[in-house]
Amino acid sequence: MSKILFALVLLILCPKILEVCPNPSDPNAEYVKVVANNTTLSDGEGSVFLKGSGVFYVAKNSTAFFRTFGFYPDYVFGRGMALSNEGEEIFLIENGRVVDSFSWRNAKRGEIYFRTSDGWDYRFQGWTNYSPVSDYVSGRVIVTPANFKLKEKAIVVSYTINDPDTVDANSTFYLDANPVGGVPDVEMLLPDAHFLKADCYGHFHWKFAVAGDKVVITTENWGWNKRGYIVVFKSRKISSFLRRVVEHDSVYEVKPKRIRRSGYHRSYGCGMEKDFRGRVEVFVLPDRDPIPRSVKSAKRRLLIEAPYIEYGPLLDAIAKVSKGVKVKVLVSDEKSEKLLETFARIRGLNLSVRRMKNLHGKMIVVDDVAIVTSANMNSYGLKRNREIGVIIYDEKVAEFLAGVFEKDFGGKKDTEYLIPAILATIIALVLAHRWFK
Repeated sequence: MSKILFALVLLILCPKILEVCPNPSDPNAEYVKVVANNTTLSDGEGSVFLKGSGVFYVAKNSTAFFRTFGFYPDYVFGRGMALSNEGEEIFLIENGRVVDSFSWRNAKRGEIYFRTSDGWDYRFQGWTNYSPVSDYVSGRVIVTPANFKLKEKAIVVSYTINDPDTVDANSTFYLDANPVGGVPDVEMLLPDAHFLKADCYGHFHWKFAVAGDKVVITTENWGWNKRGYIVVFKSRKISSFLRRVVEHDSVYEVKPKRIRRSGYHRSYGCGMEKDFRGRVEVFVLPDRDPIPRSVKSAKRRLLIEAPYIEYGPLLDAIAKVSKGVKVKVLVSDEKSEKLLETFARIRGLNLSVRRMKNLHGKMIVVDDVAIVTSANMNSYGLKRNREIGVIIYDEKVAEFLAGVFEKDFGGKKDTEYLIPAILATIIALVLAHRWFK
């Protein structure tokens, strides 16, 4: 059901509570959005009568609401009404009968609850609403560990920078101001670094770069020593889109408070690559999340690779996959592994899950389509963080990444680098013996 149709149905059917914002940035701007028809809105302590039929905004203070949201509400709260941040219940009353209600607990700053055709969801004040952008491109998919360096001066965006040698030091950097453990000290030495932090996002966890028309989207923090993925292509359309998003988010620049000493994560490995030519679609989160919808569409195969998987809507999407589809999931986290095993057993799903120690990439193959994203498959990754992803509509890329997945899933990954490591050790011992001799 489309959003427009959903709204029309609400208008035709009966009064409904559509949105509730108990804890906005300005406490006096709290509001409720409703469909009403000569209906009373009440919190049990005060009330306001909404005369007429339509969609109405009802706010605590008209001026504060205008300053915060840019337009005036239709009504203001009645005497004694207020929305508690800790939680309470509000009601719509028609002819002395409660026709709808909504309750919440512990509303976070800027959190807005809203009704959808599937129930209630939430977003945060300040979120953007960028639609995915697609283009027909020529590009490469690189599997890490790999040796990859962006040699052009670029706009580099990342959660952190693990290996500064992977990018041109004269680039402009946009980095998370509050990563777990603090900002790595090497980032403070970058000549043009900007650190971002916003109440409406958990972290700026996305990882990409633009240099002219060149676009690089990766699952990794610009260090290639773990299993992950890099997608490189040229598109003026997508490059311009990503520049606009970064320009918008640059308003969240702050001075980092926590600095930590960082080790040097040297990238290594030759990496596997696959060239492609086809349509790609780039999306940013939490604006639009195509992942659950894509997962539900699987008809032949569904392969999911991510360190953590514990997001309700994604699990629901997996459960809705046709019974004839074999689902395989690769994680690095024991908790996620046990959760998926229990989930598959309870739901009776044809799902296999295994763990991989050196996994950091987030990749999905749905039939002949591949998705590469910076987002972990948990509530922060798919709902709270600033993230990025690319959908590649190319059968050969999907087959290539499915082959990488199956190799990792088969348990070969743990020994993949054992033989090269043994050979390197032998060579080092021989050279050392000759040196001392």
